[in-house]
Amino acid sequence: MGNLLSLILVLLTPLNVLAAQETSYVVQLQGLAGQGDGESLFALALLYEHGEQGVPRDPEQASALFLQAAKAGIAGACLYLGIKYENGSGVVKNQAEAARWYCCAATKDWAMARFFLAGLYEKGKGVDKDKIKALAWYGLAEEQGYPGAREAMTRLTDEMSAAEREEAALLRSHHQFTENCSGL
Repeated sequence: MGNLLSLILVLLTPLNVLAAQETSYVVQLQGLAGQGDGESLFALALLYEHGEQGVPRDPEQASALFLQAAKAGIAGACLYLGIKYENGSGVVKNQAEAARWYCCAATKDWAMARFFLAGLYEKGKGVDKDKIKALAWYGLAEEQGYPGAREAMTRLTDEMSAAEREEAALLRSHHQFTENCSGL
């Protein structure tokens, strides 16, 4: 019995050490987040979003932290907020808010946000339907190698006139179509 108890203690000790390290990490993140550090707010939001490192899954708390991180200029937080608003995860579903937050990340060169924003323009969800802006955003996502962007561009250009394609190319080359994401 003594050997079994010793074996259990040996096996459980690394778990306790690991749990203490996780707790220390979360405490450090919470401290930095409390000081307004955007990256720490984002990291803590991800922990609440996925329920990791001993942090309970809480989509509403994650949303609040993503918002703070986005306001601190973290593009990934903007992207996550767009996804959350588009799907209604931890927030009230709102396509216009999704577009706003995708725009925030897209103007900071996030290919995925550019692709998602293009899709909203193509379908007219949360924004006015605009094939020209959709093609321009898809084009920027494609320049960054985002999967599916080239196929989306091909599909969309087949539906557009030469003048519309030319206007989209001009917008894309000059980034003149980027939305106003201020006021966040």
